[in-house]
Amino acid sequence: MDLIDRYLAAIARRLPADKADDIVAEIRDDLLTRQEVREDALGRPLDKKEVAALIKDMGHPLLVASRYRSQQYLIGPDAFPFFVATLRIVAIFLAIAFAVTAASSVVFGHADIVHAAIGATANLLSSAVFGFGAVVAIFYALERAGFPADHLAKWRPQDLPEVKDKQPGAWGPAFEVAIGVYFILWWCGWVPFPAYFGNTKGLILTPDPIWTLLWWPVLALMVARLVFNLIQWLRPRWKGAQALLAIGTGAGGLGLAYVIHRAGHWLTASGTLAADKLAQIDRGVNVGIRWAIVLVGAIMVVQCFQELWRLATSRPGTTGAKMI
Repeated sequence: MDLIDRYLAAIARRLPADKADDIVAEIRDDLLTRQEVREDALGRPLDKKEVAALIKDMGHPLLVASRYRSQQYLIGPDAFPFFVATLRIVAIFLAIAFAVTAASSVVFGHADIVHAAIGATANLLSSAVFGFGAVVAIFYALERAGFPADHLAKWRPQDLPEVKDKQPGAWGPAFEVAIGVYFILWWCGWVPFPAYFGNTKGLILTPDPIWTLLWWPVLALMVARLVFNLIQWLRPRWKGAQALLAIGTGAGGLGLAYVIHRAGHWLTASGTLAADKLAQIDRGVNVGIRWAIVLVGAIMVVQCFQELWRLATSRPGTTGAKMI
């Protein structure tokens, strides 16, 4: 009995104090019943090795005690799919940051590819640890608050996308959301952008006043676009809301692109480099920005026409933004 008592005591230490006695008594009865059945089958008392084997069949004290405790998981089965999806978004975000950091070090910092990759990898690892920890902490809090169960209880089959609708891939929507979140955080100054207007080996890129004047309109546009991407991802049947947001953000973006393009100059190069080198960099950077503005404007025009066409050709009742 000494071995059984030690086993039960080990279990009791891992149980809630107010329930330990009752649970241990239940386990003791189960264990003694198994011992009696084994002894009847053998026609003799069990020796120490056989009692140890019997106890081992019951399971490790930690596992046995865990069956009687609530919330035995850090992230429960209800929240786990959302947890994995969020980690995918964080992974995409980090991959983008890694690529931009490495490319920026090569282009602006004149670093070789190997050193740029090493530096970006060091930043990536620290960011990955922080990002993973933050996601775990958030989902742990949501799990304890009962959010996953409440959320799943409220889902409606009516919100499932139509069979003929284009089914979103696993990475596409997450990629768009990650890009939007990253840009908003960077625009607000909450996350750094690699070589962001900083002094890199004698080169300083300073934003022109046009960016300060348009800070709030750009932020509003990006937040609206993020809302559109989230609705497109999570509420695919909200056709009307998607169309209105797409047209609104497209028109707003086109207007902003026009105002920004009229400025004619967007970044000023300065620093300790030779004057002709600074002039060349200044001209090259601003030419690149000019073409980028034109390209973004063209994309927005196409998107606006696509959404207008979709809205005009949709069947009655399929474009309404029924959101309840």
